[in-house]
Amino acid sequence: MGTPGMPNFHGRQLLRELKRLREQTGMTQDEAGTRLHLTLQKLSRIENGQLPGYHETRAMLKLYGLTPEQCAPYLEQWERARKRGWWRQYGLRDSSYVCMEQEASRMFEFQLGRLPALLQTESYARRCLCAAVPACDAKEVEAAVAVRTRRQERLFDGEKPLVLHALVHEPTLCQGVDREQLILLVERAQMPNVTVRIVPQSAGPHSGLDGSVILLDFDDPQEPDIVFTDTVLGLAQSQDDSRTSAVRMTLEDLAARALSPEDSLDTLKSMIA
Repeated sequence: MGTPGMPNFHGRQLLRELKRLREQTGMTQDEAGTRLHLTLQKLSRIENGQLPGYHETRAMLKLYGLTPEQCAPYLEQWERARKRGWWRQYGLRDSSYVCMEQEASRMFEFQLGRLPALLQTESYARRCLCAAVPACDAKEVEAAVAVRTRRQERLFDGEKPLVLHALVHEPTLCQGVDREQLILLVERAQMPNVTVRIVPQSAGPHSGLDGSVILLDFDDPQEPDIVFTDTVLGLAQSQDDSRTSAVRMTLEDLAARALSPEDSLDTLKSMIA
């Protein structure tokens, strides 16, 4: 039996490799499916996003000519693909964003009304979550705060920390940002893998006024960028080249209008003083 749902980063890498190995043999999907006793539709689903079962994976690797020794790394990757993410314990209704953020290498973000989640204190995060859904359940809020705090650990990953480029709209700093939050912003802005830049109100009308955007970038050249926007209608995402390119251009334009990292840091320090 295959694993339902979109596989994680390791799963997507494995599926791309399985397709590459099949094509390398010269077999069509129909030919491979017949020899594997899989329908054409089943093999197509596997190559397009459905993680196969362990024995199906072994059978595919054997059919594609790999020795037991050559199969081992792929089967280890299958095990990593099956591993449940830490966020599952919090009962998130939609974990797609958190999953992708955990797998990304670089994150580019512009926030219009709130500070970036990875730069928030627990108290600021709690106020933002309660303001977003006034009638929300207290337990759900605390769970969401815990998830947000746990996500920040990516910035401190000793092996491969997430590189964060955060652009903050200046008026946001005057909306419920207390001294504790300012101090955390200064601390994070001085981390080697974090860049915080303020987009001043004096920059005038710009494309960022349409809303907040996040772009996630991956080390794997076969993994396309993905962009997210969050509105009152919910979280929207896209890996369409034209849309990710448009968001990247927006972020580059905002970066050109923003204060330098040094001037942004000085501004934050002066607000504390």
